[in-house]
Amino acid sequence: MTETSPCRVCGDDIAPDRAATCNNCQGPFHLRTRQDQDGTDCGDVWIHDQHLSLEFACNLCLGKAGKEPAIGEGH
Repeated sequence: MTETSPCRVCGDDIAPDRAATCNNCQGPFHLRTRQDQDGTDCGDVWIHDQHLSLEFACNLCLGKAGKEPAIGEGH
């Protein structure tokens, strides 16, 4: 990834320390790496149950892009 890359979900530039790559489409997206960081997440990360590895996915691949966040998330 270059110095800054456009987010596949929102189109805004992503600083290298806030970037993740989707395991499905290989596109970069915004992802806070710590809970105390401000900003938005344009995807999600979780632990794969079988392989115990981190899985990354952007909101487009998760089918969440453009939808209202769930209660308690981002309100």
